[in-house]
Amino acid sequence: MKKSQPIRMCISCRSRHPQKSLIRLKQDGKEIVAFDGTGRSFYLCQVCVRDEKKLKGLAKRFKQDAEQLARLLGTLV
Repeated sequence: MKKSQPIRMCISCRSRHPQKSLIRLKQDGKEIVAFDGTGRSFYLCQVCVRDEKKLKGLAKRFKQDAEQLARLLGTLV
């Protein structure tokens, strides 16, 4: 019997993907950091990570510097 895998939603495009294919992040104070196992988190899909327009929107939503967010995601991909 095949075990089902968890499905999570991308915070940017709201599409659903298997959890292992998404990038998990959290907001720590005023910064976006990689999820470390504590606190609330959110997921981004690979398509949104590469889309410059969506990254700009996320940076605005979380009041972040767009270049800093792009660098963080570049290290996680």
